[in-house]
Amino acid sequence: MTKIVLLMIRLGSGFYMLFQGYEKLTGGFAIDGLVPVIKENQDSPEWFKIFFDVIIANHLELFKWIVQLGEIAIGLGLILGVFSFTASFFGVFIMLNYILADMIFTYPIQLFFFIILLINKKTLKAISLKQFIKRKQLRKDVNDSHTYSG
Repeated sequence: MTKIVLLMIRLGSGFYMLFQGYEKLTGGFAIDGLVPVIKENQDSPEWFKIFFDVIIANHLELFKWIVQLGEIAIGLGLILGVFSFTASFFGVFIMLNYILADMIFTYPIQLFFFIILLINKKTLKAISLKQFIKRKQLRKDVNDSHTYSG
């Protein structure tokens, strides 16, 4: 039962991130509009505002691509079941940045799902694509050894 719930969380989070990244990629995502908003934001911590003003503002094109492609990579990793733990880690990182930027929509819920995935590393590994392929290969090897008429 735990595996099914985690698989649903993994796939749901994956599709959510893939859709978000694709939407940013095709919808003309502009991170430069966030710089003044975050700078004037009353809820973001001062260190985050400084980071955004000094680092992000001076590398807008780079961070634009990092956000878009990062979300797509996280989504694909979770959907395909490859590097799911790593994808979950970066999912937490992105959600925390969105929350720090005071962009609170569904991000706290998504952050919660990523944390659930992170604390279930062993189960994530058990429901990964790699494990699925291993099981298929093992079954094939067993069947081949039984059908061998040598």
